[in-house]
Amino acid sequence: MRMNYKSYPTDYVQELNANRGVTGRKKSRAFMEYWNDMEHGEHNSYGFYAKSWDISKSTCFAWIEEFMKEAELFLAHWHIRNKQHYSYAKNQTERQPNETNGYKAQNIGNVEDTQERQPNEALNIYNNNNTKSWTFDKNFIDLYFIYGANTKFKGRKDEAFEEFQHVNIDINLLKLASVKYLHDPETQGKRYNLTNFLKNEIYLSYMPKKIRLVLDGISRTGTYDDKTMLFKSESDSFVGQISAARLVELYEAKALDFLKF
Repeated sequence: MRMNYKSYPTDYVQELNANRGVTGRKKSRAFMEYWNDMEHGEHNSYGFYAKSWDISKSTCFAWIEEFMKEAELFLAHWHIRNKQHYSYAKNQTERQPNETNGYKAQNIGNVEDTQERQPNEALNIYNNNNTKSWTFDKNFIDLYFIYGANTKFKGRKDEAFEEFQHVNIDINLLKLASVKYLHDPETQGKRYNLTNFLKNEIYLSYMPKKIRLVLDGISRTGTYDDKTMLFKSESDSFVGQISAARLVELYEAKALDFLKF
């Protein structure tokens, strides 16, 4: 008789199956295989999974990064549920150690109100303690993924997040700077991991200042202010505000070059 059963993120699997067609079903099967291996400690390489799932290694890397995030959110959810359930049990209305002969020691304040609040307080305390956790910061997770996709030396996630919290730069510009830095020929063999990239403010040297871009089929060279997001053309009178997200799109479309003054 089989007595072992699994608990895994069924919502994520259903979302893949419902919204992404055949590819989604293929991906959901891959996720369940990955989850099963994780649960039983069967460690395999990207190459192994790429072959098993019949996808490229780059696609496999992206899938596994996504699977890891889903697993972390799922486990974090159950940690919260555990805290909440414990709080209910702890504060139930049965006799407590300070009760004797049917009489309860006086409790200043409304007892029923305290019992109703406790589970939510446990949930809030957990969330407050984790407001500085990278698990719930999508911007950091995206940056860490991009950094890791462009180098093997991304460093420890918790240490990088500690530095990330002190950086006041648009996340898209930060992504752009990290990609440019990691593909800079002058940094070959001496690149920092993400923690030191942020800590030493290496990204400042890779913020877009003088750029050449193609807008509506017209090539323009000019200066870009990363604070106001204004681009001023040197070749004509064009002045326009270009968002960091739009710069990323232009960069990916090979319509943006960084120039030295």
